[in-house]
Amino acid sequence: MSSRTSLTHLRSLLVIAVLIVSAVAAGKDFTGRVAHGGTVGLGVKQWDPVCAYACRNSAAGFMLDCGESHHGMDHGSMMMHHMPSPQCYATNEFFMQTLAWCIHTHCPQDTPISKLETYWEMNVAGRKDNQPLPKYSYQDALARIIDPPMEIVNSTEILNRTSLVNEWFYSANYGALSAIEKNISVDNVYTLVIVLTCTLGPILLSLVRFLPIPQPLATRIYSTFIDPPAFGSNHAVPTFFGMGITPTRGQALFIMYIWGINIILSGVSYTIVSPNLWYEGPQAVAMSIANRVGMLSFGNLILSILYSSRNNLLLYVTNWSRSTFVLLHRWLGFLTIIQACLHSVLYLQFQVKLGTHAEEAAYPYWYWGIIGTLGFTLILPFSILPIRHKMYELFLVSHIVLFLIAIIGTFLHVYFRYYWQWGYEIWVAVAFAFWGFDRFVMRPIKIVQNGLVRRAHISVIDEDYLKVEIPGIDTQGQAYLYFPTLTWRIWENHPFSVLPLAPASRSTTPSEDLEAGKEGGPEAKTRIAHVGDEEKRGPGIVFFIRRMGGLTSKLAAHTGNPNGVMTLVEGSYGPESSILNSPIPRPSTQYPNLLFFAGGVGITGVLPLLDRPFLASAPGTTKLFWGVRTEPLVRAVEDLLGDQGVGNFVDNKARWGNADVKVSIGERINIKEVLEVELLGQNGNGGTTVMVCGPPSMRDDVRVMVAQLGKRGAIVRFTEDQYGW
Repeated sequence: MSSRTSLTHLRSLLVIAVLIVSAVAAGKDFTGRVAHGGTVGLGVKQWDPVCAYACRNSAAGFMLDCGESHHGMDHGSMMMHHMPSPQCYATNEFFMQTLAWCIHTHCPQDTPISKLETYWEMNVAGRKDNQPLPKYSYQDALARIIDPPMEIVNSTEILNRTSLVNEWFYSANYGALSAIEKNISVDNVYTLVIVLTCTLGPILLSLVRFLPIPQPLATRIYSTFIDPPAFGSNHAVPTFFGMGITPTRGQALFIMYIWGINIILSGVSYTIVSPNLWYEGPQAVAMSIANRVGMLSFGNLILSILYSSRNNLLLYVTNWSRSTFVLLHRWLGFLTIIQACLHSVLYLQFQVKLGTHAEEAAYPYWYWGIIGTLGFTLILPFSILPIRHKMYELFLVSHIVLFLIAIIGTFLHVYFRYYWQWGYEIWVAVAFAFWGFDRFVMRPIKIVQNGLVRRAHISVIDEDYLKVEIPGIDTQGQAYLYFPTLTWRIWENHPFSVLPLAPASRSTTPSEDLEAGKEGGPEAKTRIAHVGDEEKRGPGIVFFIRRMGGLTSKLAAHTGNPNGVMTLVEGSYGPESSILNSPIPRPSTQYPNLLFFAGGVGITGVLPLLDRPFLASAPGTTKLFWGVRTEPLVRAVEDLLGDQGVGNFVDNKARWGNADVKVSIGERINIKEVLEVELLGQNGNGGTTVMVCGPPSMRDDVRVMVAQLGKRGAIVRFTEDQYGW
């Protein structure tokens, strides 16, 4: 290569560099025409036709005489002048002829004239919504060219004739515009792919249970690939030094899909064009990846919010539990944070390398992007499992505040960069809409439908448990309770399983209770007073709550308050809300037997399932094994059952309706022995549905043992009642 050629090429590069830097020096104007009907690649085209946009970018650098002062860029001296006004572009005859000739010679011959005329009318003066129309139409400007131009007007001169455009500069413009549009279109399409597959996927996978799969094969599949922990023997019990939850194998497979599809779609289908006015070589690849992961993070943000919502639509059309969706929410949130950070780091590296970081950082879109990324990043340390369990209030407040900072910062980052031009803000708006719909529409509705304000009556069962009665409500499954007068954090709420309260059904008369009170001491007398209050209050709902400190300790202080405690009840929630075949345990011809395990207050998740009309004619057996630490909780449940319960829980044998009940007080249930007898022995015919609701260790023991017995030939399916964080 000759020295003259090298100098010429270097000079061209310097011209391009000045063009790029000039946008910063002149104060970048990111505004433009508002997009309608979608986003790039999904209803919106960014530059159509690209050839016309490349021509205008190439012609916009000429110096124009608009009757006031010279405008444009002096390519020879690298001196910057004021850019021409829209009025100047719309009225300067030589600029329009130069632009028309470029379009005529560079756009494909089959490009419809109507498309070119539309482009001309909307873009000759610029990309603003309100700007002057060009003095001539495209065809008029082209017809005014008497002699085809043969040269490029020197950049030091005022454009006073029709000129050719610099071909290298045109190619670099065309390469940049075409590559950016193709890549951004793919980015949006891939984001939609992730959102759709991760919403339709759970629905389709839930429908698999309706396929006529032989029971032994179905049991083998669930016992091998779905129910057991991904590794080890813990799922509900925290692992990794108490820092995380091991997913089940089924959950792990879906998590692998989420991460796999994100990794694959982050690394394929890039269009890299050279010459490129914006990015060249490795930097073009890095910036394309930055844009891709930034867009994918929007899709994962939508999914993360959807999965975390209490009123997640997928809970109504799948048999997936809320605990599964919450676990997936955490993995998606982690993925969103990684992608947001990668997007920010790549752009920071580019601006530092270009030497424009200081100028770029002064723009609102830049610092709002930093604020959004920082908000997402700080969510992570405040959401680790020890904080969630031990400092729930701190977790809840920080999660909401940091999320709002993150999503507002992200939205303003997009807004100040594009000002509604390309529809990128739609993704952030959808994510925020899901969050707002859950919190500000559905939750208030579910509170109001239970009566805006209720009174909760608190009874102390023993040093471990409380009983909360709320009369006048008919709800089921799970409900969230708010106690706004007990704490300044009026938004604080906790999920609990609901028990129906029917005080008219009692196994003893008041006089019998009185006699028991004479012999039973203070504890029995407290129970008598409690029963009398219960009859006065009428039917409603009951919660058994284990005292864990915080809000529950404040509840205990209001024991015996005749006026109760102000409460808001948000419900109903739980598997019974599914509009498909309900995933709650129920007998069927294939699985006629029901086997329940409960631990402590986990009985509240089981008792409502036993009080079902279909159990009276169930073809198989229904059994409940309940392990509880202290006797008073058993007595409280006996009171609740009234004459529906036959026998005595304390004697380790009882019957509720069609269910045989065995209670272990102060000792652990031998889960392995019970399951082997019930699933492999001769105590039942046909398949068995096993459900567990209790402490994490109990749930894990039942889960692992059921999977092992399923592999050994037992016909069984497993379900777990786990609700909340």
